[in-house]
Amino acid sequence: MSTFFSLAIVVSAGAQDVTYQDILDNPDDLELNYLYAQQQVIKGDLEQAAAALERVLLLQPNWDNARLFYALVLYRLDDMAGAKRELTLLSDRPLSASQSREVNKYLALASAKSKSTRLTGRIAAGFRVDSNPDLTTSSTVDLDGNPLDTDARVDGAFAAGSMLRLESDLPGGTGSYGFVQLNTNLNEQFSVSEADYITGRIRAGASLFHDDLQFTPYGVTQVLALDGQIYRTDYGGGGRVKYTVNPQVSVFAGGEGVYQNYEAISTDSVGSARDGWLAKATGGVSLRPTERNRITARVTGYFKDARNDSYSYDAVEIAASSVFLLGQGQYVLASASYRWQDYDQPDPNYSPTVTREDELFKARLAYGIPLDVMLEKFQLPSSEVTSNVNFQVGVNYLNQDSNIPNFVADSVSADIMLIKRFAN
Repeated sequence: MSTFFSLAIVVSAGAQDVTYQDILDNPDDLELNYLYAQQQVIKGDLEQAAAALERVLLLQPNWDNARLFYALVLYRLDDMAGAKRELTLLSDRPLSASQSREVNKYLALASAKSKSTRLTGRIAAGFRVDSNPDLTTSSTVDLDGNPLDTDARVDGAFAAGSMLRLESDLPGGTGSYGFVQLNTNLNEQFSVSEADYITGRIRAGASLFHDDLQFTPYGVTQVLALDGQIYRTDYGGGGRVKYTVNPQVSVFAGGEGVYQNYEAISTDSVGSARDGWLAKATGGVSLRPTERNRITARVTGYFKDARNDSYSYDAVEIAASSVFLLGQGQYVLASASYRWQDYDQPDPNYSPTVTREDELFKARLAYGIPLDVMLEKFQLPSSEVTSNVNFQVGVNYLNQDSNIPNFVADSVSADIMLIKRFAN
């Protein structure tokens, strides 16, 4: 939310806090109330921020910047009717080009969210370069001392993804809704074709609300194709429970079970030996220390029961992610995960006696900026085509360790993406 968070930044890091007593002593001081609203947004108290901005607008109804700030606070409070009212008033005002873009953007978003049936989505496309896209081992010999191919190939790729989500309100007035969501991802390597993949995932279910509790049961199916061949099909279902402790803290737990059906293909001839159920259970917490930062941490257990026990495993993953909003729609995304995976029996393809154990560490750092803002920085014109488009760059690190030398590998990659979001 570009303007919202830039407006919410307190004027200077050393600015003295404005207390509620200061507001009571000076209720007609516009600048004091505006600064108080900024501070309350930073602290996560949006209700107090909205009240302060209401006082400002009663005294100075033509302060467009304050009204835009108020509209976005209402949007953040999920008061779509109020946000639309304030944004509609602003649409007839002589605004700057950047303010007009924000008004049009959030008026469309608020209108979409207030509909009983909503369609939202995003499309992303860009390029990636990877030091080791097919995770060629870094070990020189296997368990028996036989030499291994360690010739990792640096390669570029075209990458794309999309998300399409349809929601429809359920009767009862509790905010519950049904949904269908489609996600796709594509990775097309320039040279290393065995690392090509495309995935499609459809999830359908409902989010049911009772006070601060949200329960989301769903069914799911997914297809994974490698190098142009269908490799795996999943189908099953799951559920997620989320409890909002307060506006800054929520906790969640969930589980999912899918039956995985594998096919023998040119890059993996194992096929149906991998078939079987994969169950997972997860739990975690989401924190919002300020309105500019959200942190999520989770622990997930995986339990695979394959037809051949050489491919059955248990795994535990610890993951954390955070988003930092920098103002003007700029953001930084950071994530890291560690996964330990233990197989049930030795795989005779690698050893008749040693049971495989893997450790996988991943980390990602990405920076994004609205394309309109970036064009303005270079004094280039923007247009309707560039609205709601983010330019994003990211770097990734992956390290896989294993007691089977064939699976010891690491890679470093970087990507550049354009991400278009829409709502209707």
